[in-house]
Amino acid sequence: MATTEQALISNPIQSQSFPEIKEILFATDFSTASLAALPFAAAIARAFHSHVHLLHLVMPETYQFLPPEGMPLASTSLEEDARARMRELQASSVLTELEVSSSEVVKGELGLLLRRIEERNIDLLVIGTHGRQGFRRLLLGSIADEIIRHAPCPVLTVGPHAKFSSDAGFHPRHVVFATDASADSFRALPNAVVFAKKECSDLAMVHVLTNGREGTAEASAFAALMRESLHHAIPLHAIKSCSPEVLVSFGDPVEQILKAAQDRESELIVMGARSSSVKLENKHSKGVSYGVIAGANCPVLTVRGHELR
Repeated sequence: MATTEQALISNPIQSQSFPEIKEILFATDFSTASLAALPFAAAIARAFHSHVHLLHLVMPETYQFLPPEGMPLASTSLEEDARARMRELQASSVLTELEVSSSEVVKGELGLLLRRIEERNIDLLVIGTHGRQGFRRLLLGSIADEIIRHAPCPVLTVGPHAKFSSDAGFHPRHVVFATDASADSFRALPNAVVFAKKECSDLAMVHVLTNGREGTAEASAFAALMRESLHHAIPLHAIKSCSPEVLVSFGDPVEQILKAAQDRESELIVMGARSSSVKLENKHSKGVSYGVIAGANCPVLTVRGHELR
């Protein structure tokens, strides 16, 4: 436990700069699940006066069940259909009065999406996911966890239970920042602060202890120590108008993070993501980030750790 505490103290958030959101990339496979994320992308673009980029990636998996003799014709048909749907998307009322800087339908794999992020200096990638493994590896379905693990910018993922309110737009009144107290996870805190500052939102920092039994003297003492240290990590000078809260709980991280967000009716969860922490394999090894995304009633913003750079 002392190692975690030392790591927390040696990585003050005050030393980090706060990000800007000037360029937003909305990536879609045109499924209902992915299109559910478009209103969030548009609302954030309006709030931060951002440019919007649209991308549909035609991946090799699209053709894996086609006979070789049918691939050329099917490829042309699928691409023409995708371009038609992209034109409809660009003309959508959801994007009214926003500057759509680019819209693209292109063949390629995940690496191409990551290159587009670099080439267009994207500050935020927005995707939607159905939150489960499907028969086909849809771009924003079963490989959403791959995007989260490798994207060089923050990723806002809209899971199957996150709903957009057309009346209120996206103005989160409460933000949850979930941390495991590692340096990588704290890289996401400036993004939580940016949204909290923008909307004068309340901010809760949540840390879940998986070792020790709740109620014991040792566990209670360490939880109190963690609460104090985490409180010092919050940049109070940056969120003077907000009401920061520190919550240290025991149990399963996914369950406790979702409970904290549900109890506070949070409209945004922010957390760090490491390659080892979001890999989706089975219900026992499912990563915390993707588990939260699949169960959250709000969007989840993840920021990749230094280890992948």
